[in-house]
Amino acid sequence: MTLKWLSRLRWPSTSPDGQEAAESALRRAKADRQEAEDRQPAVSEAAGALRRIRQENHFAARFRASIEGRSA
Repeated sequence: MTLKWLSRLRWPSTSPDGQEAAESALRRAKADRQEAEDRQPAVSEAAGALRRIRQENHFAARFRASIEGRSA
């Protein structure tokens, strides 16, 4: 199967406005990514704290259940 019709396709050229919009979107995406990377240590710290709290709550619930004579 040949794709002769593909060689006849004309792709629209990028207009200056379209190029400017694309560059602006790329700049915003890079800035958003940098902001997310900058927040990453704080997010990791919060996740660790929440993990510890969840483990402590689990231990407390199991301890309470054992004192009350039921299974957790």
